[in-house]
Amino acid sequence: MDTIWHPSKEQYLRLAASQPKYMALAELIEQAIEHKQLAYDQRLPAQRVLADLLHVTHGTVTRAYDLLEQRGYVRAKLGAGTYVSKNNSLHYDMQISDLAASVQPLMGQESIIARAMQSLSQSQTELGELLSYKLNGLPRHQKFYRDWLLQRGFACEQHEVIFTQGAQQGIYSCLSALCESGDLVLHESLTYPGFFRACKSLKLQSQGVPVNSQGIDLDRLESICQSNMVKAIYITPNCQNPTNVQYSDETLQAILALSRKYHFFILEDDVNYCLPENWRLPLWQQAPDRVFYLASFSKYFSGGLRTGYMLAPLLWQQQLIATVHAQCWSVSMTNFELMMRALQSKEYQYVQVKLEEEIRYRQTALEKALIRYGFEAVFFGLNVCWYLPAHLNMHYVAAQFKAQLVELRTLDVFASPNEVCEINGIRFTLGGPTTRAAFDVAITRIDAVLKELLVRNDVVI
Repeated sequence: MDTIWHPSKEQYLRLAASQPKYMALAELIEQAIEHKQLAYDQRLPAQRVLADLLHVTHGTVTRAYDLLEQRGYVRAKLGAGTYVSKNNSLHYDMQISDLAASVQPLMGQESIIARAMQSLSQSQTELGELLSYKLNGLPRHQKFYRDWLLQRGFACEQHEVIFTQGAQQGIYSCLSALCESGDLVLHESLTYPGFFRACKSLKLQSQGVPVNSQGIDLDRLESICQSNMVKAIYITPNCQNPTNVQYSDETLQAILALSRKYHFFILEDDVNYCLPENWRLPLWQQAPDRVFYLASFSKYFSGGLRTGYMLAPLLWQQQLIATVHAQCWSVSMTNFELMMRALQSKEYQYVQVKLEEEIRYRQTALEKALIRYGFEAVFFGLNVCWYLPAHLNMHYVAAQFKAQLVELRTLDVFASPNEVCEINGIRFTLGGPTTRAAFDVAITRIDAVLKELLVRNDVVI
């Protein structure tokens, strides 16, 4: 295909006002590809022609094309020009709109990992190091990830970064190190289902504590502690899953005080995605002797790499490392090497900015669809929590969405198998559709379901 594309000089100038010219041009072309103004396998204008059209240097266009090729948007054919390589002509009409799996959409992670693999393949020495067993990462990994956390504001100079194959292994390892069979651990009444699987495997008792707009119910928490020996509590205070509550500072301080009073530890899971203005340093920062901090790169970069990490109280570090060691003699250092190289690349921050923009777009689109029919939901990061009105049963609503090829989660999925879920609602996640076009198809389907729900208001629990 060799059709003509006419770039907008005004749009280019707006983009160039806040970034280098070659990056602005690359973004202009990306937008044209995403909005299907440039189609798959279409040839881009010759560099000299585009330079003349936008009144930029030939070198600016060359750098922009090189950057686009690094990001996987175009490919150069020797002697034939540069062509669009990202295929946005896929049809989503018969594909499932996955609004159930809490994952990040693809914003260029593939090209970052491809370059990381390519650079790693050039160093036989470093490859050789990765092929050996190492209990808790190579020295260069420890230094890099500790420095990375320090740059984010963590006071972890004296701590080892404990590597895990995702936060799920971190949860299991903390519970295994802290508890014995039959011990009681607490959790938010609705929480991450993987926590229950870990408890079941370790033969632990678990009990839910209600969550309000400030976080976990403190009165209920203390009442349970007064009549039971509690070993630990699992919380997700930065972005509670699935309710999207962010704990208040007052609630966090009260939980910390109760942990000291009743001698239980706090498992603080920070895996859920937060927009930059909503993320804050963890409770671990204030009480590294009482809090086990768990996190991963799953929601910020890629779940498939299985790169998680923990910060533990100093007295528990070696026991926790030994617990991880007992499960998987050594976590994959190749994955942490690739993630390290991704974090070192200039493109990582670019992907984070694109993710932020995409999440804001998706939040706005879904919120408009809900408001159009008189519904409201709680938005925070990748997750959206929709508390249903009394006349709509969450399983009926989920079935209507499924009939329109939209997958989502009812809130009882997040309740303990041993407890009755009394909250009637739905959790959407925004990251499942990998592209903007796929997400827009999902919104069209959601709109159709919402319209039908509004008409059929006789459906009751």
